[in-house]
Amino acid sequence: MPSPGIKNDLLEADVRYNTNDHNFTNNGASGSCSAQYDVRSVGTHEAGHVFGMGHVGSGHDNLTMYTKSFYCDTRARTLGKGDVLGLRSIY
Repeated sequence: MPSPGIKNDLLEADVRYNTNDHNFTNNGASGSCSAQYDVRSVGTHEAGHVFGMGHVGSGHDNLTMYTKSFYCDTRARTLGKGDVLGLRSIY
């Protein structure tokens, strides 16, 4: 786990999507989305982990680093203010 104020070198990272147990879409909030996770939102969330961010909990479901993903939700494609502040505290 990264420590604020201490340099943390990232050498490489891999992110894998579990397509056996979960369905993904790039159409997010379109009318054709049903029981699928937005692939770009999940990618942004996982990139947050690559950069050392953890999950945020209850009351912060509007943030990219919220503990849970929601079907057909594209809000996590971009970082919220709390996500940006979290990154700034690390770097």
